[in-house]
Amino acid sequence: MRLRYWSGLGALALSLSVGACSDGDAEQSFPPLDYGYLSQIHLNVGSVDVHDEAPATPDSLSAKAPIAPDEALKAMAAQRLVASGVSGKADFIIKQAYLNRAGDNAITGAMDVQLNVADAGNQHTGFVHARITRKLDTGDRDPTSRRELYNLTSQMMQDMNVELEFQIRKKLMSWMTDATGTPLVNGGVQQQTLGVPGTGQSTAPAPQTTNTSFNTSAGGGKATSPIATANGPDAIFPTGTDAETSSDTQHSPQPGTLQLPSKDSATTH
Repeated sequence: MRLRYWSGLGALALSLSVGACSDGDAEQSFPPLDYGYLSQIHLNVGSVDVHDEAPATPDSLSAKAPIAPDEALKAMAAQRLVASGVSGKADFIIKQAYLNRAGDNAITGAMDVQLNVADAGNQHTGFVHARITRKLDTGDRDPTSRRELYNLTSQMMQDMNVELEFQIRKKLMSWMTDATGTPLVNGGVQQQTLGVPGTGQSTAPAPQTTNTSFNTSAGGGKATSPIATANGPDAIFPTGTDAETSSDTQHSPQPGTLQLPSKDSATTH
């Protein structure tokens, strides 16, 4: 009898254990969602405030999730959005964050946030809007279990991290700084002359004193080589002209080449 009694207790404990597993993962712990491995987004403001304005949804599964979607968004804002300026403010507003049942074997969720920035006098302002939605098909698993709700929230946060940073870099680049507070954009693209590595010398070309194209007169006159003008005689036109090569030009002999005939040679025999 005693053996049967303990066997019965063992069977009951086993059935309870299996029941607990089938009911979900109530006893399982889930690590907090951490975004410290992602690069921080430094903004030229004095403070960053988080506002949770997401409306309550009675039929939402958010309350059952190990980490509610709005709490995950707050953690992301605290870890990634950094105030690196001395004045002004940024407001991170959670406009929507929920998890819902979507059929027998699926759940869906959405996140909608807005980031507003303004200087101290509220003269210069800007904002970005980021929204993501995702659906998770759980197959034969319970879609409302804490594990599946945790998985969906984690996937949604991956999407939101990408979308929010993309929108900030696209529309609020002028508000971004590096970790020291130096603006990443200073009013436009600037050119800088680079030097030859190891020499400290500039690779910028020397200023030209002549036009880089040949200038020929309309009447077919002398054409001037820019190389001859700027850097000395041209190897092709040493005298700086190509008039001697024209078939229409009559050439005169160089001085001293020809001699006038003498009176004796001019006498007719």
